[in-house]
Amino acid sequence: MPQKTEIKKPRIGVYGFTGCAGDQLLIIHTEDEIVNLFNAADIKSFVMASSNPEEGPLDVAFIEGSVSTEENLHHLKEIRQRAKILVAIGNCAVSGGPQAMYTEDGKYQERLKTVYGDIKFDVEPLEATPIDKHVTVDYYIPGCSISQKQTFATITRLLHGAEPEPYPHPVCHECKLNENHCILLDKKFCLGPLTMGGCDSACINHNRPCVGCWGPNYDANFKEHFKLLQSFGISKEEIVQRIRNYGGQKILEYLKEM
Repeated sequence: MPQKTEIKKPRIGVYGFTGCAGDQLLIIHTEDEIVNLFNAADIKSFVMASSNPEEGPLDVAFIEGSVSTEENLHHLKEIRQRAKILVAIGNCAVSGGPQAMYTEDGKYQERLKTVYGDIKFDVEPLEATPIDKHVTVDYYIPGCSISQKQTFATITRLLHGAEPEPYPHPVCHECKLNENHCILLDKKFCLGPLTMGGCDSACINHNRPCVGCWGPNYDANFKEHFKLLQSFGISKEEIVQRIRNYGGQKILEYLKEM
């Protein structure tokens, strides 16, 4: 009888840098999918799921969290060398996260000293940045935290050697599908037109404004939305402050036009 050919499973690594670890927890807490994931892939490193990581070659590496220390940066570059495909998961890895809301304002050292004083760090801190500031990122899964549906759709396609589908629409698109009343019509602050979709318009579903936690949508019309919000009596300074809460380093390129 012919011998059965053993199918080689894709080698996967999941890593966390500076962040809340919510994206890794979402993967762990998907009880209906996590067993299938471990059966379909060879999980080499995922410290939240296994205490015995193997740091060898990877087919796909998923990285959560921003780069905020020299140690983060060194580990990121080392993972990039070992991984054929690198995926940024979550707002911190994609945009820099809340810890990057003041990035490149020229006052990082001042803020660091205010918080920590004149102490010697064992691990050298860096101003928080998204991971693509330092290495090439192949795919992005935005979110704060990431969505189960979008995440496992991306993982499934990568495991089968297929290209993940882009997710280019804003939160407003999902808000319309959910038949919500647009709070912008009531002249209330909302960042739905500027924010990457995928959250199923969770905040607006509960009559709360979108705060932009999934990061900026790539083709959003920032200039016109700023004009609209300013017509509500909201100052440009307040809009910038609120949009930088989650926009991180990525939002700076859009704000140059403002």
